[in-house]
Amino acid sequence: MKRLAAVLVLLALGASPQEAAPDREGVEFFEKKIRPVLIDRCYSCHSAEAKKLKGELYVDSRDGLLKGGETGPSIVPGDPDKSLLIQALRYSDDLKMPPKGKLAKEVVEDFVAWVKRGAPDPRGKGATAARKGINIEAGKTYWAFQPLKPPAGGSIDALIGAKRDAAGIPPNGPADKRKLIRRATFDLIGLPPEPAEVEAFVRDDSPQAFEKVVERLLASP
Repeated sequence: MKRLAAVLVLLALGASPQEAAPDREGVEFFEKKIRPVLIDRCYSCHSAEAKKLKGELYVDSRDGLLKGGETGPSIVPGDPDKSLLIQALRYSDDLKMPPKGKLAKEVVEDFVAWVKRGAPDPRGKGATAARKGINIEAGKTYWAFQPLKPPAGGSIDALIGAKRDAAGIPPNGPADKRKLIRRATFDLIGLPPEPAEVEAFVRDDSPQAFEKVVERLLASP
């Protein structure tokens, strides 16, 4: 009766049971059984401190878990079977967390028990709500991905072009591969490329050569 009365009061005040302050036992369970595992096995990829956030998912706040990431909410308080986090911990489908090895059975059961009791979590909303997903199609309209256009015909450009032609100075052509990797490396990591990296890029005749350089630089710490 006391629990029912508390729920009715929350509803009358406009708050849901999920927003209620977690009970003391639930908080103790979270602090002893759940938070240490999240910190040790999940924060490196799913927290505000992660070098590269994966799946747009934060697990370092209750709000982050409830909102989830690219695949939707991570937990459904009270229903572990509908919680993506539990499915991932169980390795029951393609979604597997942690990806480098399944947690011990008793640890997974701790998470199941935690979700069953409403996923009590004293951390609150924090500042780690999941970010909006990437709009690939919108990104394709960015100027850098548009086809090259002929030189502009504005008055200033025409004047500069005329002076340049009169002086016999040709316009700059496409950058060679050595200049290209040097520019990309300075732009993305602020350092010059290593000589071995330059030579490897020059020797790479594949159409994806520059793409591979950029991907490597973006993945650099």
